[in-house]
Amino acid sequence: MAGNHFKGGDSGRPAVPPRPNGAGKAGTPGGAGQGGSGKRVSPGETAMFTALYEQSQKAKKTGRARGNVFAGGATSTSQPSGAPSVPANNAGAANAANTAGNVNAGNNTPSSGGAGLTGNLGTIYTGASETGTFARLDDSGAEFAGSGSKEDYYDFGLNYGSDASSSSTSDGLVRHRHRKGERKKRHTGAIIAAVVVVLLVALGASGFMLLNSAKTVKSEAKEAVEIVGGLKDKVTSGDFSTLPDDAKKIDELCDSMKAETSSPLWTAASFIPVYGSDINAARTMIDALSDVSSNALVPMADNLSQATPGKLFQDGMINVSALQAVADSLSSSSKVFKSANEKIQGIGDTHISQVTELVDKAKDGFATLNGAVDAAEKVAPVLPQMLGANGQTRNYLVYAMNNVEIRACGGFGGSQGLISVTDGQMSIGEFVPRIGLSEDEAVESVDEEDEALFGNHSNLYNSGNTYSPDWPRNSQRVAALWKSQYGQDVDGVVGIDPVFLQYLLGLVGNVSLPDGTVVDGTNAAKVLMHDVYWNYPVEESDGIFAAVASAAFDKILGGIGDVDVTKLVGAFERGAEEGRLIAWMRNDDEQNAIKETGIDASLPDPDDPSADPVAGVYFNNLSFSKLDWYLNADTQIGQGIKNGDGTCSYRITVTLTNIMTQEEAGKLPDYVAASAPDAARDDERLNVSLFAPTGGNISDLTVEGTQFGLGAATWHGIPFYSGTVDLHAGETTTITYTLTTSAEAGDKPLTLRQTPTCQAARDSASA
Repeated sequence: MAGNHFKGGDSGRPAVPPRPNGAGKAGTPGGAGQGGSGKRVSPGETAMFTALYEQSQKAKKTGRARGNVFAGGATSTSQPSGAPSVPANNAGAANAANTAGNVNAGNNTPSSGGAGLTGNLGTIYTGASETGTFARLDDSGAEFAGSGSKEDYYDFGLNYGSDASSSSTSDGLVRHRHRKGERKKRHTGAIIAAVVVVLLVALGASGFMLLNSAKTVKSEAKEAVEIVGGLKDKVTSGDFSTLPDDAKKIDELCDSMKAETSSPLWTAASFIPVYGSDINAARTMIDALSDVSSNALVPMADNLSQATPGKLFQDGMINVSALQAVADSLSSSSKVFKSANEKIQGIGDTHISQVTELVDKAKDGFATLNGAVDAAEKVAPVLPQMLGANGQTRNYLVYAMNNVEIRACGGFGGSQGLISVTDGQMSIGEFVPRIGLSEDEAVESVDEEDEALFGNHSNLYNSGNTYSPDWPRNSQRVAALWKSQYGQDVDGVVGIDPVFLQYLLGLVGNVSLPDGTVVDGTNAAKVLMHDVYWNYPVEESDGIFAAVASAAFDKILGGIGDVDVTKLVGAFERGAEEGRLIAWMRNDDEQNAIKETGIDASLPDPDDPSADPVAGVYFNNLSFSKLDWYLNADTQIGQGIKNGDGTCSYRITVTLTNIMTQEEAGKLPDYVAASAPDAARDDERLNVSLFAPTGGNISDLTVEGTQFGLGAATWHGIPFYSGTVDLHAGETTTITYTLTTSAEAGDKPLTLRQTPTCQAARDSASA
């Protein structure tokens, strides 16, 4: 058996004692010393095999007891994690300490879980036809080395490796041959581990680079914001000469940030689970800002640099040239702003609080900017003439509406004042009480349909009564009454209520009543719609209202130059949305511009069923009182249902409540309490009008709670239902009906226009 060696497998069964090579005793190492006919075996080899067999049997029992796989199975749990696997029946490379034939002598490498054999038995052959060195013990037990080509190698009769093939030989041993690719499979785990390590290192480096990139973007963004802040100050102060340089610097910073966030590094980061959405949000915002800076901000700065220097607003003066440059620039860049707004509004959920906060601010800011752009686009062509450019003088009547005596478009017009504008220079006259004339004194007759629906001549020749929900028609009548009284033509009528006045005072500061009471951005609505009637003599109430309105406008015109332009736009936008700022212009082009901005408060064109459908819910106080401070009006529109004929139906619910308490009813001042014939002092007598869109209709109308009748009618071809309800303190009525739009309106959504009330201001004052 010279040249035989032991080979521990990775997954084979444990070794068994060698079969005899001749006629020796079974289970005893065979050889010539036993009279067999096999190959000669020296005493030293016999002793070695015997020792190995005994050790293998002992190790086998130990391995079973511990549940380990013997000689080449899985490593024991006692083996250190990550330690290399040691073949159980082979000690590996030659160890000089083993020259005495002692198998375990000098071996410092533990076997797998103690279940294998150790020692130095020679080179392990790992494939067919390999050449290597192996060890053999001669008769004296000394080791000698030999070399040769060895196609087959043998162990004690068991397969080596689960994927090896084997066959028995004539001498009872087993021939074992490795399959091709076995070495490759053994290295797969190591390769994967190496790849993972490389990826981790790469990600670590990428994360570091991404952090540095983010710091760069943050620094550039901070610099851009600082320049933008200075840019805004320069615009409001009228310093236009350096605007192009500032705009170009902002554009360069935006381009740099866009290039940084467009890199593969940021692209890869955008795929990170969960937080990738925050990366995408930042990239979207920077992309939108870059577009705006290049295609809107730079051209706007160039336009403004050519405008007449000076503040946009200062001491009652509007810089027409500069304002026109701004309006023209916004208008010409409208597509850019709208595209940027769509990108910003389309940003989805984010998870990092700082990013979420930034996204929310961006969405609010771009929405406001988008509204300003829309308005500028529509008003820009007629803005100069409206501001009295080229020496013109334009006269606008400011109509102060009082919502505690509610009218369809807002409230009773207790006072009016005239603002004149020439080349942007504004001046305001005294506010005067309402105008009341006879039919013979008026220069224009009352519309017959208005008279049929909203009262007699004496009511409609009173400038305070704007019963119609169509503001253009009301304005024309008020303008005619003004000319009849004062001989002046007016170019437009602008309606405001105390709530909108409060919004403006919140920007420019406060004014004081004659007794020193301060009226400001927190209490103007309550003072003008409640306190003056409860705390002052009746004969002074109208005068106080007019004085506050006049002082407030003086304050606004004088202090508007110091107001943040963005906040000013926001106040006007809010007032327009709530129906507290409405306007009519005599010039058709200007009126069309006003209509496009949505502040015309007009009824729909009766000849255009394709127009955007609007549900109109309007109220008029018929109790001759100031009780509408206590009116709650809540309107809910249900989901639209598409009909087979192309129309769309909505279920609408209107709930009206008189929230006055019995205690308050018992203390009502005479000027506040109802004074209409047959009305109790706490009677909230309201005319309710429900308008359908052009080409639409109202059906299935029901009333719950306080009952009243609603009859069908038309106003200049527009169908509506109207009726009068009496609500005493604490009473409620609920009106439910179906409104169907025209087929021509298609899928345009139904919107609501409702008479503005005191409700929000009252709730705010009591909070």
